[in-house]
Amino acid sequence: MGMATFEVWKSTTDNLFLGRVKVYVPDRPGSLARIAGYFADHDINISYFYYNRSEHPNRVLVEGKSKENVFHSLYNDLVHGGSFKELFEENLQITKPDNILKVSVYLENKPGTLKDFAKVLERYGANVTYMIYNEMISENKAEMAFYVKDPEQIQELAKELNTLGYHYNLEYTGADEEKTNMMIGLNLIERFFLKLRELLDDEEVAKIKRLVNTSKELSNTLIGFNREAGRNLEAGQVLGNILAFAISSRTRKDDAFYYRKLPSLPLGNLLLHVFKPPTGGNIHILEYDKDLVMIDGTYGIYYNNIKEMLRENGLDPSRISRIYLSHADADHAGLSGYFHEEYGTKVFMHPQAKKIIEEENRAAGSKTPLMELNHYFTILVNHFTECKFPKNWQPYKTKKRGEIGAFHIIDHFKVGGLNFKVLESLGGHIPGQVFFLSEEAKVLFSGDYLLYVPSLEDEEKKFLNIPRFLMTSTNANSMLFKEEMQALKEVAKATDKKVNGLIVLPGHGDYYPIRLL
Repeated sequence: MGMATFEVWKSTTDNLFLGRVKVYVPDRPGSLARIAGYFADHDINISYFYYNRSEHPNRVLVEGKSKENVFHSLYNDLVHGGSFKELFEENLQITKPDNILKVSVYLENKPGTLKDFAKVLERYGANVTYMIYNEMISENKAEMAFYVKDPEQIQELAKELNTLGYHYNLEYTGADEEKTNMMIGLNLIERFFLKLRELLDDEEVAKIKRLVNTSKELSNTLIGFNREAGRNLEAGQVLGNILAFAISSRTRKDDAFYYRKLPSLPLGNLLLHVFKPPTGGNIHILEYDKDLVMIDGTYGIYYNNIKEMLRENGLDPSRISRIYLSHADADHAGLSGYFHEEYGTKVFMHPQAKKIIEEENRAAGSKTPLMELNHYFTILVNHFTECKFPKNWQPYKTKKRGEIGAFHIIDHFKVGGLNFKVLESLGGHIPGQVFFLSEEAKVLFSGDYLLYVPSLEDEEKKFLNIPRFLMTSTNANSMLFKEEMQALKEVAKATDKKVNGLIVLPGHGDYYPIRLL
C-alpha cells in the first residue's frame, strides 16, 4: 500500500471531505478500538478499515468521510497518540487453536459503530488479528478475526453481542483445527507453534516456548524469521513447516529414538547399509572389510542414538573413517562434527560450505532474494537440532575432470576399490551441492534431488512438505533447480543404459531402481 501517511481531499460529487491515514498501533487488545474512536470523536464515518496482523502486526489503513473538514483535528489526535510512529512489534500469544474466532458482523453505516463494536471486544480482552470493512463492497458488513485468552469467554462474548442486538455470522471457531492453519491474521510464529502442536504434545510445545523465551538471541532470530517470512509468504510457510519438523527431533532422541533400516545392498565387494532416523536425512554406510564410510548423515541431536544404532547392526562407529557430504544443510551434515571430534573422522564438503558455515546461511554464495530468510532459518534449524560442523574438514577439488551430462566431475574417491565420482550441481538447491555417482557400484547418491515420493512417510509429506519444498521456495534458484532435476534424471537414465540396473539413493525416503524414476 503506497499511500501517504495522511491525505485529505474534497469530493466534487457529494461535497464531502475525505481522508485516509496509515497509522501504527501496538499489537494488543483495544488498539483498533482506539483508532476507530478517534474517527468517531470527530464524527467521521469510516468508509474503509484494513488491518491484517499476518502482513504487519502494527499497521492500520483507514479512510473516512465527513461533512466538515475536521481532519486537521483528527491528525493532531493521532500525532498526540503516537500513531504515526512506525513500529514492528509482535505480541506472540496464539499457541492454541481453540481461542480463535472469526465473525462477519453487520453494523449501521454511521460514525462510531465500528468503535462501539471494537469496545465490546476490548472488554473481553479480545485481540483482533484481522479486520476489514469496505463500504464499496458492503455498506454494513465488517469481517474480523480475533482471539481471547480464555476460550470460555467466547460464549460470554456471544451472549453479550446477542443482548446488544448485533447481527453476526460465526464463520470459524478454533474447534476446527484443520482450518486453523488458514486463519487470517496469525503470524508465522503462531502458525509455527500451532504446527508444533500437531507434532508434539502440550508439554513439549511448552518446553520449546520456554527455550525461545529464555534466549533473547533465539527469540530475536525467530521474530526476524517471521518478519522476513511475511515479506516472502510462500517461502516462509514452507520453511516454517520444515523448521517445525526439525524441532520435533528434540523429542525423538534418547529413549524416544527409533529408526528404520532398509535392506542392505551388496555393491561388488562393498555392502551398503541405509538407515532412516525419525527426522532428518538418510544415513548411508559403505562397509568394506572393517572400514566404514558414511555418505550424508542426519541431525546432530541424534548423535548418541546413531552410535547405538550402528552398534546394534554390527557396525562400530569408531571405524567410520570418512564422511562425504552432499551439502551443508543440518539434516545432512549435522552429525559430521561429532564424529570428527570423537573419532577423528575425516569430513569432506564442497569449498562453498565454508561460507555457509561462517555466515550461518544455507544460501550464502547464491543470489537469492530470500537471503535473510535463509539466514534466520539456518540459525534456528542448526540451534534446535544441535548441528555441529567439524573444525577441520577437507574440501572437494573443484578443477573440472570431465563432465557427465550437464554436470562437471570435480573429484572422486574410492571405497574398497570402487570408484565414486563427485558431480558438482549447478547451485539450484544450495551452493556447494554435489552428487556421488559410481558406475562400477551402479549407484547414484542424489541428496535432495530425485526423491521417490511414494516412499515418504505420511509425517514427512505433511511437515517436511518435501515435493513442494524441493520444487519451489527453499531453493537458491527454483528455476535452475528444476533444470537440474531434469538434467540429473537424464544422467541417471543414461547411466542405467550403460550399467543396466542403476539404484538411486536419495537423502530422504527409500532407494529405488531407475525404472521407477
